[in-house]
Amino acid sequence: MLPAVEQLLVLQDRDSRMARLKAELARVPAELAAIDKRVQAESARLEQLKQQAKQIEAERKKLELEAESKRAQIAKYRAQSAAIKSNTEYQALLREIAKTEEEIQAIEDRELELMDAAEKIQPVIREEQATVAEVTARASGEKAELQKRAAAMETELAKLRVEREELAKQVEEDVLTRYTRLLKSKGDVAVVPIRNGNCGGCHLHIPPQVAYNAKSGTSLVSCDYCGRILYWPAE
Repeated sequence: MLPAVEQLLVLQDRDSRMARLKAELARVPAELAAIDKRVQAESARLEQLKQQAKQIEAERKKLELEAESKRAQIAKYRAQSAAIKSNTEYQALLREIAKTEEEIQAIEDRELELMDAAEKIQPVIREEQATVAEVTARASGEKAELQKRAAAMETELAKLRVEREELAKQVEEDVLTRYTRLLKSKGDVAVVPIRNGNCGGCHLHIPPQVAYNAKSGTSLVSCDYCGRILYWPAE
């Protein structure tokens, strides 16, 4: 194998590893955000349940005041009844009292419904509080592990950059320029093997003469179709 190709393959290995690390590091913010989103979703559900409980209690207190107001109205009606002389007026007042008492009964029935709802929602709130605590603790551990892994990748990436810089110095300038241009344009690899007579990059068939030139290892050979640098793999 041509020495220049061997140098490029080592350089390409470092570039590929660096690209993978960069891609993984680029995903870290989204992964952290996804963890936070899970916690926020559970916290939002807990807050919703607490708001429901508050609304139930607020409605119950409102009904309690309304019932008290109607009881006071009945007491006022009864106080007025002593001064009424007309039987017609007296009967009308009794009807008003009966109607108000029915309204009070309806309010009290609704109060019982709300008390039952308040009693039932409390264990649901406690269960959700436990879930939020569990999810938060798990998220904290996941984030710590993710940040630890990201720090390790940053360290490895820094080491690879130094290695890459040293390796690049060993490659002839025109060869390095050609390799760098190919790597940028292809987005994956610039140096590929010939396998079963095909280019390892675009997978198209390589003419016999080009394959022979690559196997002889006397000069850099490129694929006529994709332009990648070709080499004949060791048998």
